[in-house]
Amino acid sequence: MTTQLVTATRELRDIVPAWDVLTRQSLEPNVFYESWALLPALEALAAKNPRVAVLLVWADTAHSRLIGLFPLVQEQTYQKFPACHWLNWLHPHCPLGTPLVHQRHAAEAFQALFAWLRDHSGALAFSLNKVPAEGEFAHHLRLFAQQHGGLVNERDTWERALLKAGASGEDYVSTHQRKKKLKEYSRLRRRLEDLGELEFQALLPGQNHGLSDWINDFLHLEERGWKGKALTAMSCHQGERDFAEDLIRNAAARGQLMMLKMLLDGQTIAIKLNLTSATQGSYALKIAYHEAYAAYSPGVLLELENIYRTLDDTPLAWMDSCAIPNHPMINHLWAERRKMVNFHLSTPRALSKPLLHTMQLVKTAYQYYQYRVKLRPSGRGYKCL
Repeated sequence: MTTQLVTATRELRDIVPAWDVLTRQSLEPNVFYESWALLPALEALAAKNPRVAVLLVWADTAHSRLIGLFPLVQEQTYQKFPACHWLNWLHPHCPLGTPLVHQRHAAEAFQALFAWLRDHSGALAFSLNKVPAEGEFAHHLRLFAQQHGGLVNERDTWERALLKAGASGEDYVSTHQRKKKLKEYSRLRRRLEDLGELEFQALLPGQNHGLSDWINDFLHLEERGWKGKALTAMSCHQGERDFAEDLIRNAAARGQLMMLKMLLDGQTIAIKLNLTSATQGSYALKIAYHEAYAAYSPGVLLELENIYRTLDDTPLAWMDSCAIPNHPMINHLWAERRKMVNFHLSTPRALSKPLLHTMQLVKTAYQYYQYRVKLRPSGRGYKCL
């Protein structure tokens, strides 16, 4: 086994064939770390950050077989304490941080990673954020840490909505939605139809007709909404716009793009961007809607269409919502949940475990202090939480 820390994207382009083989044979899929998605992200969003790099783990010195790919970034603090801290690199539009590790060489890949952390990184702490807590990657990571006496802190957990195949779209919606809600959705749709001709269009995996129009509609509608006002839309900054266009075009070229939109009299009033992995999974990356029609809940109606299209018209086994915790809309529409975790791990360096123990004690004490503040006296008794 040999490790290689790469900072130049031109070097990564040279290993794309081996990278794509690893993608198809990894423990868990992560579309955001596939070559066609990560390369434009590195070029557009990390070009001016010298602390971003990709650690490659090869099975041999000839670099003939890639068994691990870890996009990383170095920080000078760990939970505000001065210390060398390496963690997985997550750009603003990357909601999943699972590295690519070969399913038949997981132990070797982890061994090489932690040897690099010990001998070359200077890291006192190592973090892997936004990882599925119950997936194969997490299982193998815990097993490796247990066998080698490493400390694993995974107290940062949350859940996000997951859509699983196994039923038709109609059966899924009728099973998981109350009749009162379904009547409300029908009423909202009829109100939109009273305003003009309502139409749904889909660009399913493997299709790319009219791609430029789909890209322009998505970027324009996202920028017009609240994300544009908050300067978080993908078209607000040139680098992010370039990344978005490359990402969508690359996904379409790979047959891994899925987009849906709702039109009223030919005008797009809601649009959704999904990406599918090289295997059977998919990710609901973005949705945007015309805020002038907010009273008609166009985003909800498009999400319902997404359920029908995903379950009825694609072979996808599941779709990750990529949503924030306790999302009020998607959690109501999708029944299943995916547990997520931020891993904080000790490295083989001498002071690593004491640092993680100390920072966890500090964090626990602070959380207890905040809890007590909420219970401070108010009137005749303690304030109720």
